[in-house]
Amino acid sequence: MTIESIGIQRIPTDKRQGKPRSLFNLWFAANLTIADFALGFFPLSMNMNFASSIISIIVGNVLGAAIVGFSAMMGPRTGYPQMMGTTNSMGRLSMRIFGIINLSNTGGWFIVNNILSVSALYLIFGTTYLLLIPVFVLIVYAVAYIGHNFIHRVERILSYVLGVLFLVVFLKVLLSGGSSNLGAISHLSASPPVIDTAFFGMIALSYSYLMSWGPYASDYSRYLPHNVSLRKVFSNTFAGAFISTTFVEVIAVIISFVTLSTQSISSLKSISGILYPLSLTAIALGGIAANVLNLYSASLSGLVGGIRLRRTSFVGIVAIAGLALSLLFYVHFYAFFNDFLLVLDYWISPWVAILIIDFLVLRRQTLEFEKKINWRGIVAYSVGLLVSVPFMNIFFGNFNYTFFISRQLGGIDISYFVGFIVAAAVYYASNLDRKRVPSAISSEKVDAER
Repeated sequence: MTIESIGIQRIPTDKRQGKPRSLFNLWFAANLTIADFALGFFPLSMNMNFASSIISIIVGNVLGAAIVGFSAMMGPRTGYPQMMGTTNSMGRLSMRIFGIINLSNTGGWFIVNNILSVSALYLIFGTTYLLLIPVFVLIVYAVAYIGHNFIHRVERILSYVLGVLFLVVFLKVLLSGGSSNLGAISHLSASPPVIDTAFFGMIALSYSYLMSWGPYASDYSRYLPHNVSLRKVFSNTFAGAFISTTFVEVIAVIISFVTLSTQSISSLKSISGILYPLSLTAIALGGIAANVLNLYSASLSGLVGGIRLRRTSFVGIVAIAGLALSLLFYVHFYAFFNDFLLVLDYWISPWVAILIIDFLVLRRQTLEFEKKINWRGIVAYSVGLLVSVPFMNIFFGNFNYTFFISRQLGGIDISYFVGFIVAAAVYYASNLDRKRVPSAISSEKVDAER
């Protein structure tokens, strides 16, 4: 078992390894998790019917998984972590800033999964969360500390274990009430979907969950050979993320409608009967699968942001900070989770749109670090973000403000999609005069800074 020695430097040719299929296992395991299981309980709390819930989840997950797939394609070509792709479109300074922003993003998800996973463990062991959270964080830290190759190995094992466990849970949900449950589900499915504010809101929530992996998808594909098929990188990433997320969220929707409860963990325990330790173990293991990626990528994002520490040292610092904040947020978690998902969209969508245009459309597939500031990308990002503001409906804690256009649309928040489209269009238009960068990879300057 070798501890990964490479931080955010480009992966050299002799270190390249693996096949795209490993990405299917990784993203499949990482999304069989408690966070998207909890997300499946939102439709009922939003007074949606069964058909609307399922359709909105599928639409949101297709869009979100596509973002993750496109982002993962950048890893084999650049050899760098995802956040370093910012340098081509916005310059080194912006790369540093977005690295720190993504550190908070990954740290936030680390907290989310800590809290939800420990909620499941509490129902099995009945031990205080003051003990369970540190133990859970310690396990995640050990895997993230060892690094990339070990992470892939653990995720591959978890993909098989979790796949079997969640299949058992699904069968138990269908059969727990015998014909009454099957009849209830059949009856619920008969109602036509309702296209309303809640429908679009659920698309946004499901999209937000998967899309939020975009800023670190390349962290797990950058070791693949440079000439690997990008189509296979995309398809394996998309399939792994979409299948597992949709499967878990659909299970959650069914449970919520059958039990008429919006409490995800307690409902799962109730409907699982004597198998509840098995189902709750699946939830906890899914949290480990997701949080290993959150913690590992948090360490890389911090280094991209300019923090001058070894990756292994910074992993420990992030783990300790995440542990403290998990204990702090534990009591009032659900409001925090909902707000956190919505806020994520606002900065990620226009940023990832620019990276996708730069890499896939303009074909700038090598990274340069010569420019401190690239105004074309900064302007495109700023315009995309500003234009999206009137479409926002912001909830955070006790604060709620619905901007003008969102108010006219009945409170629907489509700002993330607006920001994505506008930023992509502005950036493409501003780069029509130069579609490619030189083939040489200019990494000396950023390496010197490290």
